[in-house]
Amino acid sequence: MLRKALGIFSEKYKDPSVCESCGEEYICGATVMGCWCMKIKVSDEARAEMKAKFEKCLCPTCLAAYASGSKAKETV
Repeated sequence: MLRKALGIFSEKYKDPSVCESCGEEYICGATVMGCWCMKIKVSDEARAEMKAKFEKCLCPTCLAAYASGSKAKETV
């Protein structure tokens, strides 16, 4: 329980998440300091498409694919 609570301060305490697009495990970067995903510029159109398709976060590779205009591979 302490490990999970520490996850809001550092990624190193987080359990892996599973990308809804490709099924790969990754570490979510969301902490009180922000998240790595906030540094990736995503168009409003791509953001709307992701919001319609997915309920949770995507891995860095899939998020970058959407940000660049190419679709991430969906295996899940």
